[in-house]
Amino acid sequence: MLAREAPGSYAVPGIAGVRRWAGIRLDGVLAAVAADAWSAPSVGLLAGVATDARFRGRGLAARVCGWVTQHLLARHGRAALMVDGDNLAAITVYERLGYHPRPVAAAALT
Repeated sequence: MLAREAPGSYAVPGIAGVRRWAGIRLDGVLAAVAADAWSAPSVGLLAGVATDARFRGRGLAARVCGWVTQHLLARHGRAALMVDGDNLAAITVYERLGYHPRPVAAAALT
């Protein structure tokens, strides 16, 4: 599901630094996921967020991200994530969960 719904995700099962996954199943189908990935002692990092297109609009991403965020805060005291600036649906979810945007500049070598 992650490969289909979020093919650009850096967090994928089995790679180094991706510690734990949380998911929601509906009718036996994995509907939404989020991970604790590359967390540091002083900040937990939420990553690998995806919702199956068939289940969007039901608040599942908010539920799974909220659950992971609570656990990151309990363990690290702070939580963070990175999101593309044009992903307004995701940004809305994250802001509702209490995340606040901070601009980050990045460049890629081609």
